[in-house]
Amino acid sequence: MQVPEWLRSVLAGARLTAILGAAVYAHACGNVIQVLSALAVGSALGAIGYRKGSLSASGALAAIFVGSTTLGPSLRAGMTLLAFYLSSSKLTTLKEGLKEVDDGFKKGGQRNWVQVFCNAFVPALLAALMGYLSGLTDLPLSVSGRRLYTAAAGAFLGYYSCCCGDTWASEVGQLSEAEPRLITSLRPVRKGTNGGVTLLGVAASAAGGLFMGLVFYCGSIISPGIRGNDAMYAAAAQQWVLILLGLVAGTVGSVIDSILGATVQFTGFNRKTGKITSSVGSDVVHISGFPLLTNNGVNLVSATTCSLLCAYAALRLF
Repeated sequence: MQVPEWLRSVLAGARLTAILGAAVYAHACGNVIQVLSALAVGSALGAIGYRKGSLSASGALAAIFVGSTTLGPSLRAGMTLLAFYLSSSKLTTLKEGLKEVDDGFKKGGQRNWVQVFCNAFVPALLAALMGYLSGLTDLPLSVSGRRLYTAAAGAFLGYYSCCCGDTWASEVGQLSEAEPRLITSLRPVRKGTNGGVTLLGVAASAAGGLFMGLVFYCGSIISPGIRGNDAMYAAAAQQWVLILLGLVAGTVGSVIDSILGATVQFTGFNRKTGKITSSVGSDVVHISGFPLLTNNGVNLVSATTCSLLCAYAALRLF
């Protein structure tokens, strides 16, 4: 029996609500339950991703590690990771038949451990640092006595805002009817060219960053560690500027990624396959860039740069 699309959406929403509710409850039950529940959710993410084909075997193991390490120390950080993972996975499958423009395309966007770690290993370490500094609870950002914690939290938000902005720009931007233009010269290029941008893609990157900022902020005000203290809750509720910081980080991070993609990442056109490629070859016509970094390398450098910028911004804002 074919399940209607609307019912699948309702069931998916119900599962997500149940996971969120369980995570909130676990973070109110003490550190042991909190850590065990994080391991369970991380394992579930890896298993579901592997079953659906969005993660390879190595990618699933990496997802278990980063999921557990991120959700265990901080509900706010775990919510941000879940929101990034679920939204990106959904957008990857959106009209994916129109995205088969490069020879690295994989149906379902299957990710291995390298791709998972480039998106989530650094923020997992930042979440662990936040948990160590706070005693495995969430705290409002403040340079008064919590300078390192505030920098780590800002860096965490900046990293995921960049990753989400770039992913949304790539997945949605490819569906634009407008011809992409290389960000460094504005000349028209083929769809799938590294560093090629469209207005729809730029708007998607801003939306992705805004989404991360909103989730990070909401995670603050529902976290049991913050809600249990009136003064901390009042301080966290006033920190809505985190939403705008996410928006800026998503946009700026995507721009940095595009500039790197246009300059230090090779893009060519394979005359045999008729597709975009990142590999140099005798049948490949150069379009842009030099083969200095892979796509994973570009993602890591751009997200790390954005993370450092947001850490500085958090110290200045709070």
